[in-house]
Amino acid sequence: MSTYYSVYAEANIDGKWYSLCPYFRNNKGETKTNAIFWAQSVFWEVNNYFEDFMIGRGIPEDMSDGLREIFHEDLQEEIESWGGHITWGKYYESCIYYVNFDKAIVPKVNKDKPYKYEGFVLKKELAEFEVYEREEFSEWLTQDEYNVLTDKQKRQYIFHRWNDPYGEYWIYRIIADRVWTLASLFADACESDIGGSLYQGISDSQIRLYVHRS
Repeated sequence: MSTYYSVYAEANIDGKWYSLCPYFRNNKGETKTNAIFWAQSVFWEVNNYFEDFMIGRGIPEDMSDGLREIFHEDLQEEIESWGGHITWGKYYESCIYYVNFDKAIVPKVNKDKPYKYEGFVLKKELAEFEVYEREEFSEWLTQDEYNVLTDKQKRQYIFHRWNDPYGEYWIYRIIADRVWTLASLFADACESDIGGSLYQGISDSQIRLYVHRS
């Protein structure tokens, strides 16, 4: 069975943690906090990289109320596991860890470069790539390589910027972009309610990410 990885984010505002994750009401009228990103096997290498930046495991005492609602209410209650009975708290220590956003993600992403690659690709292959019928291009040309083509050959190509679907940069980029967007929206929406330093926005160092493996 494949492992599911769910990523959650929260921000520290004046000493208190607040969830940055989207909050929805489903068709049953129940409110649900949603992960900012989830994946299966494609996240394996990223997970291994994240573990090098781990600052804690399980459910910390200061976890934001919004994220705490996702997990079992009583961490001391026991459940059955492969090795016998353990508490929910011990169980979460085996499947949840957290990292600092500014240490684990930010150095892997160039904020001014949303795409890792750019060049001239075949128009037919781009059409396939955009509907996920193709995961990579058979070839792509730099500007100099494109310039030496005949006019007839040039008509087969088109300039494009892209990331490898499900590649590591794609994953880092999606997580970073979502965190930056959610942090900005949170600061704008809550400035008057929370006060403090929110008028300056939320810095990368104020954010931490949780990875939940299931």
